[in-house]
Amino acid sequence: MAVFAHNGRNIGYSINGSGPAILAFHGTTQSANAWDQVRDACTDQRTWVVFEFPGSGESEMPLGPLEIDVIVDDAVALMEYLGHTTFHVVGYSLGAVCALHTAARHSQKVSTVTSLCGWSQSDARMRGTFDLWRRLISVSPDLFIRYALVDGYTAATLEIIEPMWDGAVAMAAATVQPGSDAHLELDIRVDIEEDLANITAPCLVLGGAQDRWVDISKSRHIASQVVGASLVELAAGHLCIGELAGEIASHIANHTSR
Repeated sequence: MAVFAHNGRNIGYSINGSGPAILAFHGTTQSANAWDQVRDACTDQRTWVVFEFPGSGESEMPLGPLEIDVIVDDAVALMEYLGHTTFHVVGYSLGAVCALHTAARHSQKVSTVTSLCGWSQSDARMRGTFDLWRRLISVSPDLFIRYALVDGYTAATLEIIEPMWDGAVAMAAATVQPGSDAHLELDIRVDIEEDLANITAPCLVLGGAQDRWVDISKSRHIASQVVGASLVELAAGHLCIGELAGEIASHIANHTSR
């Protein structure tokens, strides 16, 4: 892990590999290691730079509500600091929102963009879900994880996890980041709908067909609004980044090789 000082804030990030650069954004409650399984499954040489949201990993806690513009501009400044004038951008969940916004806001720098379980506007069900997450985490990260695993994975994966359930819960609960409440507050008010028409980079949209938190209709909508976008519906729930790491890695490798 490393730290980038920018505009008076310490921003955590990880950097691994060599070759063309990928800027990656993790999801809500996570830190940079959320992308480890996908990165490790990639066979093509890439330099993976995973940006950490405020309150995640080595990034300092936010002093107020998070703003997507600030997150994205900080991430692009990090890539410039590392010497990458152009790069691919990928994001998962809230990170997908940031990836899409990066492609719209900094189009001249983005070679391709990949949205994994992303969305452009939070709806009533999502706002209720994210509010529930906030309340569960405030009571106990362990309680939140027990709900998240059941709702986030497919039944087939839960069958595998069940014999080691308590250990899996304990391990996952330990990864819930201090800034999670701020991430969720941003999740509730996401609206990047106007960005979709301004994305010119080749766009790959990956969505979980069994996603209970970000319905597959959200990925279908993004793909319908971004000119030339490709849509892949994964046989997984929202936690597909763990369920189908190899398949996701293959799709990203193919897309970023364009």
